Amino acid sequence: MAKEFSRARRIEQQILRELAQLLRFEAKDQRLTWVTPVDVRLSPDFSIASVYVGVLGKSESEAADIMKVLNQAAGFFRSELGKRMMLRLTPQLRFYFDSVEAEAQKVDALLKRAADISKDVSEDEAPIGQS
Repeated sequence: MAKEFSRARRIEQQILRELAQLLRFEAKDQRLTWVTPVDVRLSPDFSIASVYVGVLGKSESEAADIMKVLNQAAGFFRSELGKRMMLRLTPQLRFYFDSVEAEAQKVDALLKRAADISKDVSEDEAPIGQS
């Protein structure tokens, strides 16, 4: 009988939970308080964990600076994960900016704008024969 989640998926989920805790309670840099881990993907040999993070309420240039800080602190996070998780080898961490939230906000704004334009056009048009 197949397991519901593979070993890789369980480890990814545990890394995600532990990193969220580390960022919330252990990170000393105040810029990291705006960081939320969104997803983790392990390489097939479990040696590299790609961590996708969202940065709340920051511009793209600020987010880029935060990504540099995260990647510089990857060794700290890796050693803390090694202490917390029961793995023989702790994967190297590589942090990537997850732009899905920013893209969703852009699409939402475009849809609202289109709805407003559509509403204005429909109000301007009177039924034929009524003037």
